[in-house]
Amino acid sequence: MKFLKIPFSLISGLSLTILISGTTLISAQEQGLSNSQLRQSGVPTSNWQNTRLPNWNQITFAKMPGIAESGSFQVPAGVAEKLGYDPSRSWNAGQTPDSYMMLGDFQDAFKLQNLSISDIAKTVDLDLSQVDLDKFGVMKFQTLESLSDAVPDLKDTPIAEVKPVLDLLSQKLETSFDSNQPIGKLLQQSPHLRKLQFASLNLASYSLDSIPGLVTTPIGAFKKWQGVHINEIPGLPDVPFSQFPNPINAVGGNVGIVDIAFATDEQQRDRTISGSNKEGFAVPCQKDCAHIELSGSASVSGKAWVSGKYQLVKGGKGILSSANGGKEPTGRHPFGDAFKVAVWDISEVDGMISQALFFRACMRNTFVDLGCTPYFIGPVPFMTFKEQEPIFLGLIAGESSNSVSTTTGLKSTGFRFKQSPDSSTNKLSNLLPTIKGDCKNLHSSGTNIDALIAAFSSVEENYNLIGNYVCDSSGNCGRGLGEMQFMSYRPDVRKIISSKSGGAEFLSKLDAGEKVTGEDMMQYFSPAEQQTLIKADITNLLNSASQQIDPMTQKPFIGERLIERAAQMNFAGVGIPIDMAVSDVDGKISVRGYSNKTSAKYFQSLQLMGCS
Repeated sequence: MKFLKIPFSLISGLSLTILISGTTLISAQEQGLSNSQLRQSGVPTSNWQNTRLPNWNQITFAKMPGIAESGSFQVPAGVAEKLGYDPSRSWNAGQTPDSYMMLGDFQDAFKLQNLSISDIAKTVDLDLSQVDLDKFGVMKFQTLESLSDAVPDLKDTPIAEVKPVLDLLSQKLETSFDSNQPIGKLLQQSPHLRKLQFASLNLASYSLDSIPGLVTTPIGAFKKWQGVHINEIPGLPDVPFSQFPNPINAVGGNVGIVDIAFATDEQQRDRTISGSNKEGFAVPCQKDCAHIELSGSASVSGKAWVSGKYQLVKGGKGILSSANGGKEPTGRHPFGDAFKVAVWDISEVDGMISQALFFRACMRNTFVDLGCTPYFIGPVPFMTFKEQEPIFLGLIAGESSNSVSTTTGLKSTGFRFKQSPDSSTNKLSNLLPTIKGDCKNLHSSGTNIDALIAAFSSVEENYNLIGNYVCDSSGNCGRGLGEMQFMSYRPDVRKIISSKSGGAEFLSKLDAGEKVTGEDMMQYFSPAEQQTLIKADITNLLNSASQQIDPMTQKPFIGERLIERAAQMNFAGVGIPIDMAVSDVDGKISVRGYSNKTSAKYFQSLQLMGCS
């Protein structure tokens, strides 16, 4: 995973930097959503006009599919101070949206702040007597003043009748006080007590009904409610989308037919129905235009819904629109602005496509409005469609666009859903070590180490990949292991594996060419251990390549040619002749093709890291 740093400023001039890591938009992983992810998405549907629609009566935040990629973003303390809460967050692959999305992200789309805990309890049949006060996430932000403002009747309630208030005062005051007087009167006489914070109490020792009127008060009445995660509100993760104060609804009623699925070999698609709220939904594509061509009514026939996995468009609003480079996957909003729907994986071979959802972060309170980031939090597996199947499109307007989408550099040619990684990859995704993009992490040749690691990672496969059994010209036989296909006969690889219980037996299976699984391999050769070898290997490759003479210039390899030569040696061994046109054992890619692809990925990684 790589980090992307984008600076921009607040209205006050405060410098703000958002760090975005591990998202699909910048990770350049070429595998698709796996069959396991697609199956486990389990999006309930209902039929409408001969097409499938999500059944929002059965879809909740907690029951939505787990996000397919890990990621995070952080904001400086100055931003948190201005908002009154910290909107920073991180997520791991497999987490459901209730654990990483906040109430403030949906304050316009769903208006969740209009709900009270009592409203939620009636919807999901929640027994509030069994819920402790610490489970109500807003309480950690409340002061004595903010609580009495949110629940006005408390001001007229005697202190003794509100146990958390009584205990808070008893804890903080060294002198005695009249516990029979109303809370409001005490605060009027002693205004310095208004700032006492309930976070100093053990809130788990109180029930929700220990504060009269709390459960019937709208969440939006409480201080800093915007910074509370969905799963920090009792019962809210289980409320169906159709039961929100502003329930989700289809926007428009257009339906098309998935006529043909096209991979990234397609170029120049001008008649599209995909884009963004900022650029409109007819953004053309110039290259790598994986898409579905639609048939049906005159308004959609022959038009393309371009895949957001391969094309980005401008998105976001306000100051936060600068986050993620101001880009998001191209797509549509058939169900409103709460999330974006993107065509994602496309298989010409299978005649099949998948969709993915992307969320955004919005940051606003009564005094500060930073807007919303582009829709980059994803992908969340959604629905799949086959050619000749109806697909809901939403509102189709007669739009045009003067802009053009930007390619991500990924390729889909030859992709098949049945060849996607198995479920073991997804279980292990949260173990993948983070690669921070440091622009100053340079080899003596001037090559950026982090960018080259990222380039090799995106060209290769994944950490639990096991290659074919092969032998080199020196008689060494074994199998390529992991993301960089480290040969199992390497002494350093064998040392790592054999040091673990059962490792010797595992090596014996590898040496004999017996069947082993990627999940088995991960027990003996972890992602972190692979990363350690990757860093050492890249330094050695660059050292060796920089001492060789480039036949094109008759001088030592430098710059782009140095990267190409290092890639050639990584692919086929240090003794491989320069620019050799031979292919791998499967005949899928040549040495020269591998080096060119790695070089392109290197410079793309530099750009995404903000180093060029």
